[in-house]
Amino acid sequence: MEEILIHPDEHYLFKARAVIPVNRPPIFSGCVEIKDQKIVGIYPYKEVKNARFKAKLIDLEDTVIFPALANVHTHLELSALRFRVLPSGSFVHWLHQLIKKRDSLTPIEITEAARFAIFELWMEGISVVGDVGNTGLTIPLLCESLLRGYYFEEILCFKGKVELKKRQSMDGRIRTTYSAHSPYTVNPIMIQAIKSYTRKHRTPFMIHCAESQEEVDFLLKGEGSLVNLLVSRGKWDGSFSTKGLTPVAYLDSLGVLDENTILVHCVHLTEDDLKILKKRKPTICLCPRSNLYTGAGMPKLPELLACGLRVVLGTDSLASVDRLSIFEEIRTLHTFYPEIPPSELLLMATEIGAQALGFSGACVLEEGAVPDFLVISLSYPLSEDPNEALVEFVHSEKKIIYRVHA
Repeated sequence: MEEILIHPDEHYLFKARAVIPVNRPPIFSGCVEIKDQKIVGIYPYKEVKNARFKAKLIDLEDTVIFPALANVHTHLELSALRFRVLPSGSFVHWLHQLIKKRDSLTPIEITEAARFAIFELWMEGISVVGDVGNTGLTIPLLCESLLRGYYFEEILCFKGKVELKKRQSMDGRIRTTYSAHSPYTVNPIMIQAIKSYTRKHRTPFMIHCAESQEEVDFLLKGEGSLVNLLVSRGKWDGSFSTKGLTPVAYLDSLGVLDENTILVHCVHLTEDDLKILKKRKPTICLCPRSNLYTGAGMPKLPELLACGLRVVLGTDSLASVDRLSIFEEIRTLHTFYPEIPPSELLLMATEIGAQALGFSGACVLEEGAVPDFLVISLSYPLSEDPNEALVEFVHSEKKIIYRVHA
């Protein structure tokens, strides 16, 4: 992939076989006009080709122009575990492998693998990222990159408490806050404390929720393999009581569900859970390829959308996927749910994902936006029927040949 840097004193016209703005239908033989480092127009090329035009024409030929992507949930610190944690039909078996192999990593291994993963994110077309970590080793790496987003310092604390000190935004481009790992690794008081911190500092609150059946059993019955795991690691608190609630109902009882909460995974949901989510309106971040790898199952995307919820996409970590590709997450969801319009999936992966992390105006192709888009070569030409073209775009093999940014 080559980069095309937009200079402030240049006037450009990028022409391609198709422009897919996502928030409106594809434009065939379309172009993107850029002036003063802002997008000033997106339209069919025939509207300008006969006019006296002073812009520098860049003909991208048989390619597609598409906005940069948002990866709302990943764990860059786990990048050294790529291909080292085997896929599993049991979430807890996968988790045991993860813990054992993560504990053997050195800071140098973590840092160097994360550095390469950040480069991979850029090469996969990511512009906005939500990185969840425990050590802070990826913060300087993110700040050195061209990415925007959040570093979430993830709290795991089932016994006792952790002092939450104010975290500093590094430069406005990479912001920092806290997140809670899950209902089975963080006690209720700490979950509420972390949510209180994020409310006070106006940052998103992120937590894994309803990822596995084992998590549901843990909260409904207070027993099962996750209890055994906590006991074996000396983390179990014998006074803990869930009162027979599902993960969603449990978090709702703690008062932490609202429009600034991001629930990651949400695979195992009941009808009552969906009613709670519809009322509280948290953002739902799906990581379908990770769920398949760990044996957790597939999320109920049609039901989530029917509730009017904001749904976004993440890759999770390289301990449960082979590459940090949001395009592969889109393709996986559309394969399982072909009735979902591709335009909805593409919005989840771009504009809506960026909005969920507080970066409105990113990952969009529209007038007034700062240019940050991908030029993609596809494995076969797109149909000129807008609906068919989007289906073909989702399932076609893609190669990002240029990345255009200011």
